[in-house]
Amino acid sequence: MKKFSLFILTFFTLVCMQVGCGQMNLQQQEQTPLFIGQEAIVDQTQADNAKKIVLSMDEVIEVRGVANQDNIYIAPAVKHFDRLHLEGIRKDGFERVKKRYPNSTIFLSTDKKIFMELEKLERQLKQERISKEELDKRLKKLEEDMKG
Repeated sequence: MKKFSLFILTFFTLVCMQVGCGQMNLQQQEQTPLFIGQEAIVDQTQADNAKKIVLSMDEVIEVRGVANQDNIYIAPAVKHFDRLHLEGIRKDGFERVKKRYPNSTIFLSTDKKIFMELEKLERQLKQERISKEELDKRLKKLEEDMKG
């Protein structure tokens, strides 16, 4: 009976460890960004390349971005533990993208509201459900939100 109880306890412990570690891995899985390219009303190649650059950072698990004229708007989602270092992550991401696109104005924010808004814009651009004027208006609003 004692061996059976020890076996059950060991088995239960191993199952709990597997379940706990498995859930942690699900939270940290990287998401593939939505690459739009030239399919949209405004060419998104710069934004797609900027997303690749920012996603290559270890702290970033997901990224959204939109480009318009010479402006690139980027919003990375950061691993939970790395949220303690947001300022450094923003600075590093900005410098990496600026190095690749020195003549563009880069807007980078780790704000979740900006992330969600850029996600909506990406989907609308991909599905061609947004006009150039509406895109300009919403990006101007995002720009204001990013600054203050």
